[in-house]
Amino acid sequence: MRGKHAPRSTRWPIIILVIIAVILATIIYGASSRNRTTKNQTTVSKKTSHSSISSSSVKSSSTSSLSQSSSSSDVKLKSAWNTTKNKQLSAFMSQWQTEMNQTYSGTYDGQKPDYYGISFPTALENGRLSGHIKFDNQNTTVEWSPNANSSAKNQVLAVAVGQTSSNGYNRILYLFIAQEKQPKVYVSQTTNGENLYFTETQNTALKDGFSQIYNSN
Repeated sequence: MRGKHAPRSTRWPIIILVIIAVILATIIYGASSRNRTTKNQTTVSKKTSHSSISSSSVKSSSTSSLSQSSSSSDVKLKSAWNTTKNKQLSAFMSQWQTEMNQTYSGTYDGQKPDYYGISFPTALENGRLSGHIKFDNQNTTVEWSPNANSSAKNQVLAVAVGQTSSNGYNRILYLFIAQEKQPKVYVSQTTNGENLYFTETQNTALKDGFSQIYNSN
């Protein structure tokens, strides 16, 4: 009889649905959390990679700059003769001639020294002395090269003409030369004839002074 039995409860299906919903929510939340973690890790990885690349670029750029700076420094060090060294030679000759009690005019001062009617450096530039210069009695070819940028064996970097007496005679001629990239000072006191005879100067102070300037940075 129906009256003897309690009505069937409807709460159990609702509880089951709630449990299922909770389980589904947990699964969905877990998946979502894993996705966010993966994305974060990927982002961090990309940032780290980008940082590494940037760091490498900076290092590469720095290395390149140092290399260029070093190359530039090498060029400067290899400059055998320049305006600065020319001025140093001028200062040295001013002191040296005072000690020698002599007077000199030099191309290092922008002058055109005259040696018995031969004007320097014009006579070297126009070929007037071609075939008329002898080093130790040997015919020698020299070339006017105030910047030491010639390939000639004997590059004349500067010329000085002085007087060893007050009467205008007894002149003396010095050629400051880069001879196969080595500093040399040649002197002549030729007074007649069409040839100029030179020997390497024996004046130690003059040789050492020019050598120090030539070999300086």
